[in-house]
Amino acid sequence: MRKIEALIFDVSGVLIDDLATVWTANNDAYSFFGYKTISSIEEFKTRFRLPVAKFHRSNGIAEEMIDMVETKYRERYPLHQHLIRVFPEARGTLSELKSRDVKLGIASNIPKDFLAEHLHRFELSAYFGAITAQEDCDEQKPSPKPILTTLSKLNAKPGRTAYIGDMEEDMIAGKKAEVHTVAVDREGAYQPISRLKRHDPDHVIKVLDDLLQII
Repeated sequence: MRKIEALIFDVSGVLIDDLATVWTANNDAYSFFGYKTISSIEEFKTRFRLPVAKFHRSNGIAEEMIDMVETKYRERYPLHQHLIRVFPEARGTLSELKSRDVKLGIASNIPKDFLAEHLHRFELSAYFGAITAQEDCDEQKPSPKPILTTLSKLNAKPGRTAYIGDMEEDMIAGKKAEVHTVAVDREGAYQPISRLKRHDPDHVIKVLDDLLQII
């Protein structure tokens, strides 16, 4: 592999463990509108997909209700933010990468206000030279646009950049953007590693520290 000069991160399941918050807020929204909730985090992990509208359709949400469900989800999400944790190795790994002059960016489907709050609360903002949130791009992963947008902001070359994600849509987006792909395999990830491996990631890591060996 050619020298990696830039790393672009997904956030949920990669830098922070927000799975319980997303699952609970989603169930709140479904329950409010009379839809069947998802019974466990493990079931949620098997069913979750991107873009989010596709996920809702797969759960029987009527097309005309999707925007209302998403609005209710965003109302409920802040009530469960206390459940969110930063992965313990995240800050140390980002600090070491920054000390090696690796360009660092984010391409996430998290809404912009929620993402800003998380990065501020967990003291992660200063590590990143470019941040692309949901509203910063007109398409969600598996479209490559969020990654391409971040590449442009970082002035980074695809062939010398890697994208780190925990969902198969991350791997698809990374391949389409022609960057190296790094699949995260751990308990807080949004999908089992078997789904990510369908898309032949360049690397599989258990913890973020493993990135230090890749670059």
